[in-house]
Amino acid sequence: MTKKLDIYKGRDPRQIPAYTIQEAAHYVRVPEQTLHRWLYGWNKGAGGRATRLVAPADPAGHRLSFVNLVELHVLRAITREHAVRMPKVREAINTLERKFKTPHPLVDEEMQTDGRNLFVTRLGKLFNLNRDGQMAMREILEAHLKRIERDEAGLAVRLYPFTRDTTKAESVPRLVAIDPRVAFGRPTIVGTRIPTAEVADRFAAGDSVELLVGEYGATAAALEEAIRYEHAA
Repeated sequence: MTKKLDIYKGRDPRQIPAYTIQEAAHYVRVPEQTLHRWLYGWNKGAGGRATRLVAPADPAGHRLSFVNLVELHVLRAITREHAVRMPKVREAINTLERKFKTPHPLVDEEMQTDGRNLFVTRLGKLFNLNRDGQMAMREILEAHLKRIERDEAGLAVRLYPFTRDTTKAESVPRLVAIDPRVAFGRPTIVGTRIPTAEVADRFAAGDSVELLVGEYGATAAALEEAIRYEHAA
């Protein structure tokens, strides 16, 4: 019997530092400069420095893991519709860390239930959000959390990134996925190993969607969504 090759060498693929900051910025649709501040903190003036919001898997090499991508995806929800100052977000994250005793509270399964409510309640107190503001924040956060797929153990294993900007997050199709076990964690068309970057490159080079449908066997809708995702600003 042939022994299956362990390409991860016993490591959890979700924790492997596989993404540059530039790649992560593109995948989760957040400006690179913003991501750098979230990952490494920022100067506050008078010699002070704000602490990071997410701990990079490889801080010295500036490389991130799939778990980091999911954390950044959730942070995107927090800043999407609200002008939230990051030090206050750090305080809210600290609350989750103390409550659930985990270094990655934004990814922990508890964030799906009690964690979401606790986080929004804490932000509400820090920012004096009224009831409507807290409801809006909770809805945005919930829409982002629903795009994280988990295994039977409750671990985040797949992310369906937003492929377009819209105020109606629920309407954004889930035709692109990031799975650390597929295509080395690069975005692919759901249910395939077709990298979205490859599709977009061929389209940019002049191949029509009709031609790509014939070659890849994917639907036109999936291919168009892959192109839209890669061409997003």
